Amino acid sequence: MSTRVYLLDNGTLAIDQSFFTWNHGHGKEIRFPVYAVYIDHPQGRILVDTGFDKDWVERVLPFEKPQQSPDQTIAVQLRKLGVAPDDIDYVVNSHLHFDHCCGNRLFPNATFVMSKAELRHAFVPDPWERLGYDRTLVDMPGAKMELLELNGYDYELVPGVTLIETPGHSAGHLAVVVKLGSEPPIVFPVDIAWSKENLEQKQLMGLHIDPAELLHSMVKVQNIAYRLGGRIFYPHDPEEFKGYRKAPEFYEG
Repeated sequence: MSTRVYLLDNGTLAIDQSFFTWNHGHGKEIRFPVYAVYIDHPQGRILVDTGFDKDWVERVLPFEKPQQSPDQTIAVQLRKLGVAPDDIDYVVNSHLHFDHCCGNRLFPNATFVMSKAELRHAFVPDPWERLGYDRTLVDMPGAKMELLELNGYDYELVPGVTLIETPGHSAGHLAVVVKLGSEPPIVFPVDIAWSKENLEQKQLMGLHIDPAELLHSMVKVQNIAYRLGGRIFYPHDPEEFKGYRKAPEFYEG
C-alpha cells in the first residue's frame, strides 16, 4: 500500500496584508485559504492540523471574516474520503493557533502529537501572541498526547512522515515532510511561510514570536526542500492554492 496525501479545503479567512508582509501593505485586505492535510499511510491515518471553526471565528475574531460552507468543515471533508473522525490514529498539530486546532475535539481516538513548548504557549501565551491562541480549544482532559522536545532534531512519526522543529512563528512550530516513494516528497512549511513570496523573498509575516528564529526556520525548510528535491506546499497562498489538488483528489507515491 502506498502513501496518499489529501488537502482538506477548510474555507477562507481575511486579514490585513501587513500580517502577510510585515510592515508592508497596511490597509489592503487579503482573503486566504486554510486547509488541513490528511495522510493515508500504511502505518496509520494521520491528520496534520484540524482547521478553523466558522462559529468560533465569528464569535472571537470576527474581523477575520470567515467563509466556510458546510462542505468545508473537516469532518465533511474526511467523509468524502470514507474516513470518520474515530478512524484517525494521529493528529499532528503543527502549532496551536486557532486555524490549526479548532477541530481537535472531533478526534477522540487520536494520539495528539505536538511540541511541549507549543502547548505551554497555548495555555499561557505571552502578551504579544495572545491573538492566535485559545486554551479552550486544546484543553482536552484524557486525550492521548505525545509532547515533543526535539532540541533541533527531526522526528519520524511513521516511516516517511517527518516532523521538523521550526520555531519563530510560534514557540513550538513544526513543519512536515512526507516522502512519496518514487515521487518528489511534499514539504509543508506550514506557518513559517504563509505564501511563496514569504519564503522566496524572505519576507516575514507580521505574526511571529521571534523574527530571527522565523527567518532561520524559513531557510532551514527551504534547504531541506532543495536537498530532497521536494515540492513546497504553502498554507495560505491564494494563488498557489488554486493549483493544488483538493480532496477527494490526492498525491500518491
